[in-house]
Amino acid sequence: MSDYCPPYADMQFVLEELVGLETLGTLPSLAKISAEDVVEILNQAGRFGSEILSPLNQIGDQEGAKLKNGVVSTPAGFQKAYKAYQRAGWGKASAKIAFGGQGLPRLITTVLFEIWNSANLSFALCNTLTDSAVTLLTKHATPELQTIWLPRLVSGDWTGAMAITEPQAGSDVGALNCSAIPDGKVFRIKGQKNYISWGDHDLTDNIVHLLLARIPDSPHGSNGISLFLVPKFLTNQKGEVGERNEMRCLSIEKKLGIHASPTCVIEYGSNKGALGWLIGEKNRGLSAMFTMMNTARLAIGHQGLGIAERAFQQARNFANSRVQGRNQKGKLVPIINHPDVRRMLLSMKAQVEAMRALCYDTALSVDLSENHQDSKIRALHKGRVALLTPIIKAWCTDRAVEIASINIQVHGGAGYIEQTGAAQLYRDARITPIYEGTNGIQAIDLIRRRLISDDGFMMNVLIEEMRQFDGILSTVKGNELISIRGRLAESGAALSRATHQILNAAKINPENADAGAVPYLCLAGTVLGGYHMARAALIADTKLSNKKLDNPKFYEAKISTALNFSENILPKTAALEKAATSGGAVVANTRIDLI
Repeated sequence: MSDYCPPYADMQFVLEELVGLETLGTLPSLAKISAEDVVEILNQAGRFGSEILSPLNQIGDQEGAKLKNGVVSTPAGFQKAYKAYQRAGWGKASAKIAFGGQGLPRLITTVLFEIWNSANLSFALCNTLTDSAVTLLTKHATPELQTIWLPRLVSGDWTGAMAITEPQAGSDVGALNCSAIPDGKVFRIKGQKNYISWGDHDLTDNIVHLLLARIPDSPHGSNGISLFLVPKFLTNQKGEVGERNEMRCLSIEKKLGIHASPTCVIEYGSNKGALGWLIGEKNRGLSAMFTMMNTARLAIGHQGLGIAERAFQQARNFANSRVQGRNQKGKLVPIINHPDVRRMLLSMKAQVEAMRALCYDTALSVDLSENHQDSKIRALHKGRVALLTPIIKAWCTDRAVEIASINIQVHGGAGYIEQTGAAQLYRDARITPIYEGTNGIQAIDLIRRRLISDDGFMMNVLIEEMRQFDGILSTVKGNELISIRGRLAESGAALSRATHQILNAAKINPENADAGAVPYLCLAGTVLGGYHMARAALIADTKLSNKKLDNPKFYEAKISTALNFSENILPKTAALEKAATSGGAVVANTRIDLI
């Protein structure tokens, strides 16, 4: 597999020029960080990702995680890499200083996770879950539980896992059967959970499961679910590991991809029951778990970004080195000279850069929603994050699968065999639109919980933001920017019309809205991606007016890539608008017996 090199220049461009790193300086509750600090952090993370994690990616795919005699083992090199990750303190980055973390802004840790995901998605998934578990416990656990469990999770001594799914209850969480019997101050957990990523492994001496179960006499359905902390090993008040809790790994799934990540079936309580501690209020577990799930959903969007970047790099490297076919002068040339290969590479590049901008911009909104001193600003960005979470999760992961598939196409026959690694990237990417709520569920969530909850207010705020940007673009000369402005205006109008129609459908005929939800989400993601690309083009155009630039080619490429997005990707929004509205109605009204 081709070596991975973090796209430092684009990362720094998005951070410093597009999103606005200086905004973090207005948030006194966050650790202070300068542009120079960011450069050093990215350089160190990039070296760790490319030199330590990336070489293990194909090894992990080939060896996979294994279960033998009740013990789950990870592929060769993973234990050593994890210890190095822990010693370097990478897992502490986003956690609060009070619990031993570094308190870095979410904007910065999002960049770090892009690197980990590009370098080795299976490895990164373990730390993604721990990060999400830390977020949940920070917001919902009692001070006593926080004191015991958070420092060891933050340090990386222990890892976290999410135990939700049961064989009979997939996305319908309310159908779960796992029980929690009160026993003094604790609960006895009995039941079985499956699809638990990194539910058991040999990287640390303890694993903390955040588990959903039902207390006796609780209401049926999702309103009767509670949340529990269930560790692999019990501990004392000092956090020292003691006896094994009553839980065991029955099997690990044989999967299409992410082979190095053990996806476990866990049995809890074969005798008296595994000990668990209640997190939050009784029967309010699903609400608390959404803290972890929404953090994870954003993180999975970042997985899509990371693997898409890796696939683009591999395709570009191959296209520059693979000599095949002749140009019009009869000379043998690398395949990047052929127009259709350039078309594929430009499509990959444009979408990756749009994904990065959208992910980083939303990460800044997370920081603002949690740390800004003005409550109105916090509320505005909280709403923005809520709206963008399902879009980032679904749009970025769908793009990742598409881009990983294009990578195989660029490689031709070589992409379809395992040696090149292109197939692994596709197989690894394919889970991302599925877990943490399928992308169809994300799309319905966007309509039912995001649009309807505020009658489209937050989406219309974004649409108005784009209209105001159009006014800025109207003052700029240049054929490329004029073309970009026109396409963005057309697609923004399509999003505005579709939003109005989807809201009406959701009130009058919800099934019509649900049936059009996926193309609507894709429409929203594409338009927002185009908006960020247009902003990048304007910044680049302004920079190029300075004749003393050290790297004019970088900014020229920004305009070229934005133009490609506007001319080859934004036109799809017209079709997506139709599919989301009239197409959704056709789907909803088609008789089941005709399918």
